[in-house]
Amino acid sequence: MVDQEDEWFKRVEYSYLQKFAINCVRAGKLPKHVAFIMDGNRRFAKVKEITRSESYVLGFEKIGEILDYCETFDIRCVSVYAFSIENFKRSEEEKSELFSLMSEKMGYLLKKSDKLQEKGIRVNVLGDITLFPDHITKTLAQLQLQTLNNTEFSLNLCLAYTSRDEITHSVQCMAQGVARGDLRVTDINETLLDSCLYSKDLPPVDMLLRTSGEVRLSDFMIWQANFAALQFVKVLWPDFGFWHLIGSLLDFQRHEPLLSLNRETYKPFLEGMTRAELAAVAHTEHCTLNSHEECQFNEAITEAYIQAHKIRTEAFITNLEAQRRQLLENCAQITLAGA
Repeated sequence: MVDQEDEWFKRVEYSYLQKFAINCVRAGKLPKHVAFIMDGNRRFAKVKEITRSESYVLGFEKIGEILDYCETFDIRCVSVYAFSIENFKRSEEEKSELFSLMSEKMGYLLKKSDKLQEKGIRVNVLGDITLFPDHITKTLAQLQLQTLNNTEFSLNLCLAYTSRDEITHSVQCMAQGVARGDLRVTDINETLLDSCLYSKDLPPVDMLLRTSGEVRLSDFMIWQANFAALQFVKVLWPDFGFWHLIGSLLDFQRHEPLLSLNRETYKPFLEGMTRAELAAVAHTEHCTLNSHEECQFNEAITEAYIQAHKIRTEAFITNLEAQRRQLLENCAQITLAGA
């Protein structure tokens, strides 16, 4: 008998009409990274006259369904806004419900790590997991470590997350690097900040979709979604389905040429601006150390400075990755009370 919970990993069976729609949409360009703000669970509970907990369970099951849809369209990176730092301000009763569900469902995914490995799904948790109770922190750390080497699909659970907190954390990491002498202040730029984000290994968000009809981003992946198509769908999250996604993808394809042009235009601009900034710093330092007569722009000096900058920043990022890996391993070994 098949475990009923395995429905989360079961493939969706499409009708002929759905298969026709899939082929039509796949003929156009599709996003590589889609981010979802899963809004409307509490309103769904009121409309359907069910408990909040039941609604949250349906919301979790919807993630499994959405992953299957995305795999069908070869969308290999999916991020979901599962728990904002702002959610810690909710009532103790509701937080207890959410933590209980989170513990149960993350524990379920950890138990099914063989299924995740079979499908090549890597689970990343973006956010400060140390804010959760120890048993949840431990499970989240173990889940990430268990799936670390899976490469076919990235499921990014944004938990204890806001964009402001993520960016603040990145700035703090760079400031600590300067304080230790690993970085110079002049090494800090947009590219380095991007490399310090929780999402550093993920492609930029191509499409950001919010359910429930609310038209706001709620401090979610604002940096990563700079050139994303924004979709605000008037359906509550547990009711979000195949045709809602089809409509959003078609709308994405309508806007994609302009978004792609903006993205491709900005990339060389950023690279050129970064090089110009580093060249200016190299020239200033050279002039400070030499007499006015010797203070002339020299391309070799610029190249040497850029190379030194590259070595410093790459070493800093490698060290930061090691620190984050160590934090995960420490969290995975937390000794729980009563254990």
